[in-house]
Amino acid sequence: MDVNTLNKIYDTCVNAMSSNDELSKEKAITFALSIFGFKAQEEKEAFEILINKLTVFFDTKQEEAHVLDDQEIVPWIHTVNSDRYYSDRYHTYLQNEEQLPARVIDVIKRTNEDILERLGNPYIDKPFRRQGLVVGNVQSGKTANYLSLINLAADYGYKLIILITGIHNNLRSQTQKRVNKGFIGYHSDEQKYTGVGLTNDPARQEIIDAKQPHCFTSLTEDFNGKIRKTTAVRLGSAKNPVIMVIKKNYHTLDNVIKWLRNNDDGRRFINEPVLIIDDEADNASINTSKKPNETTRINGQIRETLDLFLQGSYVGYTATPFANIFIDPVSYSDAVAGDLFPKDFIFTLVPPSNYLGATQFFLGDDDEPNYDSPYVEFIQDNEDSIPLKKPTDFILTELPKSLTLALYEYLVSIVIKGLRPVSNKHTSMLINISHKTQEQAEARYLISQEMEEIALAVKFHGAKPHQERMRNSHLEGLYHKFLPHSDECNIDEFFTKLQKVIDSVKVRMINSASKDKLDYDNYENGLNVIAIGGYSLSRGFTLEGLTVSYLIRNTAMADTLLQMGRWFGYRDQYSDLCKLYIPDASFEWYAFIAQSIEELRSEFSIMEQNGLTPAEFGLKVRTSNTGLLITARNKMHHTETVTLSESFSEEAFSLRGISLDNLHRQRQVFADFALKSAHAYGFKPVYNHVKAQNDKRFHLIQRVSIDEVINLFNEYEHSIDDSGRKQALISYIEERRDELPTWDIAIHKSYLGENAQPQVRTFAKSSYRFDHVKTADGGGRILRPWEEAFGLTDEQYAHAKKQKDESNVKQTARFYRRNRSRPLLVLKSFNLYVGSKKEGDKKSEDPKYEDVPAYAISFPKSSNHNPVSYVVNKVFIEDYFGEEDESDEPEEGYE
Repeated sequence: MDVNTLNKIYDTCVNAMSSNDELSKEKAITFALSIFGFKAQEEKEAFEILINKLTVFFDTKQEEAHVLDDQEIVPWIHTVNSDRYYSDRYHTYLQNEEQLPARVIDVIKRTNEDILERLGNPYIDKPFRRQGLVVGNVQSGKTANYLSLINLAADYGYKLIILITGIHNNLRSQTQKRVNKGFIGYHSDEQKYTGVGLTNDPARQEIIDAKQPHCFTSLTEDFNGKIRKTTAVRLGSAKNPVIMVIKKNYHTLDNVIKWLRNNDDGRRFINEPVLIIDDEADNASINTSKKPNETTRINGQIRETLDLFLQGSYVGYTATPFANIFIDPVSYSDAVAGDLFPKDFIFTLVPPSNYLGATQFFLGDDDEPNYDSPYVEFIQDNEDSIPLKKPTDFILTELPKSLTLALYEYLVSIVIKGLRPVSNKHTSMLINISHKTQEQAEARYLISQEMEEIALAVKFHGAKPHQERMRNSHLEGLYHKFLPHSDECNIDEFFTKLQKVIDSVKVRMINSASKDKLDYDNYENGLNVIAIGGYSLSRGFTLEGLTVSYLIRNTAMADTLLQMGRWFGYRDQYSDLCKLYIPDASFEWYAFIAQSIEELRSEFSIMEQNGLTPAEFGLKVRTSNTGLLITARNKMHHTETVTLSESFSEEAFSLRGISLDNLHRQRQVFADFALKSAHAYGFKPVYNHVKAQNDKRFHLIQRVSIDEVINLFNEYEHSIDDSGRKQALISYIEERRDELPTWDIAIHKSYLGENAQPQVRTFAKSSYRFDHVKTADGGGRILRPWEEAFGLTDEQYAHAKKQKDESNVKQTARFYRRNRSRPLLVLKSFNLYVGSKKEGDKKSEDPKYEDVPAYAISFPKSSNHNPVSYVVNKVFIEDYFGEEDESDEPEEGYE
């Protein structure tokens, strides 16, 4: 059965089940198959595909978006008569062609109506300038959301829509293709209808032609000087909406500005309303100038474009909003007045229930790093061939064995995916090991050679008896990767199928120096491709049917790392085939970032409930303890020496590193403090309402003097990662002396001479240094969320639980802090393990270090919410951030 027929049968099922709630999937499919002349018992594969597609459509859950506002919303859409021609046909397209789940489409509709209500009303004779931000998840469907907004804005009077994409041609072309399908309905390069423009009804075709938007760009051409000079359409006389899909490039933006000025006869303001949508709004759009009275070029051009219009709205879209909310909402001079801070609103989109993101890849059920993640394989053999920190004269001459193993994994995924009822027939592999185009070219050559060797082995030895096959190293490697899926076919069938498909695999380099394209639309039966790239595959670009990713990049900036995560997204029916190969250091970073993102989104939900504004959200993140790792230094306006700010109010202070020197002496420091405090104040059970088994490990000592606590911090040997923070912490506590006169102390019983098992923490091999273990790159929080309930009264705990339930967020610890009356200091004892797993192995059985002392603090809310600051040197920053390889305008030789 061909794809078009299958889709028609699917549409029939959706329509039948939508009009009859009691109709089962099975009956709907049997009925629809019969209409098209098929018998259900003879179409088992199609039947299973349809079952899965209908399950996704009807059973996927989707929460509403969250929003922060800075204005009284005056609804205006209901005051305008509109047939919603563009938005209705787009949402129908999402259902019938893109086959998005019903609940997802409903939420997209409502979310974009809410966004449009917060933009200006083009039908009133009053100037306006609106600025907002929409935060999604990497590979979660932001494009579908802003296409919905584009269509809705066109229905409600926005004459010009400027869609600014990323900084690379391939992303602009991919976005143009989606705009062609989702809004314009016409493919100008091939002069044919597409997407929303397709119909078999002549009367409908006349309407489509009459209402087709004007588009000044195409798949092959950006808005260049030639188009600027030859475009005859003038905004004032244009009957239909006008759209341009442009690259985020200063030459392109300059052409747009010149065209707009000439188009309106050089008047100061243009009367027609404009909607500017800035995709990847944290990339290149941010003003990173170090001088307070200057702007960076692209930032200035976007603002200049917006300033040309009497009525203008700007909406940024990103999955990594950190740089955007670091824009200072206060203007200090005319030069920076009107910056792109999302002053009017910030929407946070919640991904559907079938989305696979950072949480699923890197965290376990307890929100701690999951070293046994089914999606992750650790790269442990790259340093000789592809080191994490490459020397300046580096040349790639050989592939690590782990990359060959990843190639085997990818080939297995092609075969197994082909056996399943998966609607997406494309199968891709991503290899991202360098941002330099020359190194990518070297990788392509070596990978192509390796694939030729594997293909020859499969073709010449794949049909031999199994024992003979196993004498070939490539076939042996393929066999071991196949074993977890041996219930789906036997080994002989596997090699037979692999022989048929292995020659279809393409190796392509996707960067500014290559002419290679990922032309999925030209492969009706599916494209099998190994894509090698850097910047171009790190932002916004979608790899269809991605199963295996191999990443070696040296950066610990959250936004850069997350954008590299092209493997996030929707993998219905083949998520178990997805594998990510990364060094253990990268795993630590991703785990930390996944935790930080979850906390950030929880904070957003809480602030929404409390009616706070975008400016207050920006301040909250800027002073939070996630500030160090979240974005490039120039986007935080910190340069040579970096000043880091933390607000300990209503936060958990946790060590960034645990010293491994003089462990016996450090334990004695805790033991002496514990015995002295127990003698002076007494102790009682630590029962914390959540995990009563902690009574077996901890005692609670209450109302300990602040001076004794400060003395303890001074005596404890802090690691190099905490040397600056220790003084900042003590200074902060001194400043809050009147608020924090006494403390609750939860003490591990071993410090009081009792028999109690140490807690366990697992860190990657890369986290261990000669004298300390780094804890801030992931690994495992010093303080577990439930432990922050130590010392709460029954009333305080009940109040915290009620607040959590009302806020509908997963994380509980913030609510415990909110209800504390005294700070909680927890003195812990750890057994530290190495967590880098080799293939098939768990973490080592014996701890690397035993009975390691460490502490963490849960601070109550302060009435004086001032951040504390401390300065670290470049060595610390370079060690912490890794290589800052994100570039807004890459130089020649880089992608």
